[in-house]
Amino acid sequence: MNCADAQAGRKDVKEIFMETVRNRCPGCRRVSCDGCGIYQKKTAPGSGEIYLNKLNTNKQIREEFPEGFEMEPGEGIGISFDVGTTTLAGMLWDLKGGILLGAETAANPQAVFGADVISRIRAAGEEAALKKMQSLLVEKLDGMAEALEKAERPYGATAIRKAVFAGNTAMCEILLGIKPDGLSGAPFVPDYEKTVAIKGSRLGFRFLENTDIIVLPPIGGYVGSDALAVYGCVSRQEPGGRVLAVDIGTNGEILLQCVGENGNRIGYACSAAAGPALEGGAVSQGMRAAAGAIDRVSTSGSFPMQDIICHVLGEISPAGICGSGLVDALAVLLKTGVLDDTGYMRSPDEARLAGAPGRICRRIRQDGAVWKFLLTEEAHPVYLTAEDVRQLQLAVSALRSGMEILLKKAGLRAKEIDRIYLAGAFGCYIRKESALLAGLLPKVPEEKVVQAGNLAGVGSAMALLSRPALERMEQECGMLEHVELAEEEEFKEQFLKHLNFNC
Repeated sequence: MNCADAQAGRKDVKEIFMETVRNRCPGCRRVSCDGCGIYQKKTAPGSGEIYLNKLNTNKQIREEFPEGFEMEPGEGIGISFDVGTTTLAGMLWDLKGGILLGAETAANPQAVFGADVISRIRAAGEEAALKKMQSLLVEKLDGMAEALEKAERPYGATAIRKAVFAGNTAMCEILLGIKPDGLSGAPFVPDYEKTVAIKGSRLGFRFLENTDIIVLPPIGGYVGSDALAVYGCVSRQEPGGRVLAVDIGTNGEILLQCVGENGNRIGYACSAAAGPALEGGAVSQGMRAAAGAIDRVSTSGSFPMQDIICHVLGEISPAGICGSGLVDALAVLLKTGVLDDTGYMRSPDEARLAGAPGRICRRIRQDGAVWKFLLTEEAHPVYLTAEDVRQLQLAVSALRSGMEILLKKAGLRAKEIDRIYLAGAFGCYIRKESALLAGLLPKVPEEKVVQAGNLAGVGSAMALLSRPALERMEQECGMLEHVELAEEEEFKEQFLKHLNFNC
């Protein structure tokens, strides 16, 4: 064999090797996997095989790229991060083929400074605390990147050349070492405005020290670059549509795209302080979506023998209830007559007169002057109290009122919306029927509601894989009108109105 033949042979081996990598499941590592217990394989148009994370984490890894998205082939590997207050999610990509090589999720280590974003902002006001918070975050992200790269190293991975970060404004500012003064009081403005491009070493990264770091820009004070990434996906998927996108968490981001009189796209964005209720934090037996959490509530049997049934994550004894289960529970109790439209929890006799089945009425208990509803069996009781319902009403009304304000700004009625996208982990698991019945969403046909998964993760990956996609998001950031709900005269009226479930 001559030298040229040998080189051709090595090239063939490498091509075969990389083809194997592209078809290897990042979960179980098998080439022949068509969906293991960790990942489910799907095909995205024009971008090869990808994998959908099925782990029970607070972040779903991604679905498929929007139609019309074209990646810009690069060299080596890159990583995209969705930096949340609670959870961090990273995806490792082959920049040449746009192939997802691996995915990693982890808890945000800044939790020692507070579970919610407001606590983090207050803590970061002190220089020493800010440096510690940045160090903790950088160290964790660095470790995630190293773990992902090492997992791929036997299969041909090289140094990570580029990393794109999206997240809420506070998390991005802390990552950049910026004191979030603008977020600590009215008028709540970001402390950075444009895309930040910087070497990893400047932020304290060790493994990513030579990596080109890109931090996407925020839309407004509490509408961060993660919301911009969501909008980047939705606007690409439906460039001419009237589309509402809602990313529900402790701080719910709401985005609206429509078309103006001159045919140009118009965008609006706001954040609604939904509070921790929909994540279980403000509910007596609320918890995150972990083993032991009730994530679905429904009825079984036919009237008058109907009863409540609950699905528990991990198939173990129930320990509490998470967000999707809470919205289900609200919908079921409204439908069966245990709750009236104002959220009042009826007594057993009142519920029976309202038409509730006998078995369901027997689940209504009195604890002193407080009524509560038993969701589970007596051996492992999980209750929803009247006060829990009130907390959920506040969260639901805040989100719904934000949606109504944006619709009014655009001169649209709910029936004119083409699509509502539910983003994030909550959007993956919440049942559309329950969200509509509980008044969380405007009254639209159920088929118009799309459970879209982690659009923030998809958007950050798009910015990583395509410079035009990044530039488009930067342009959209300047085009979006940020609406501060606290300054809207009608917000209070809308909020009081939507405390009722029948609106």
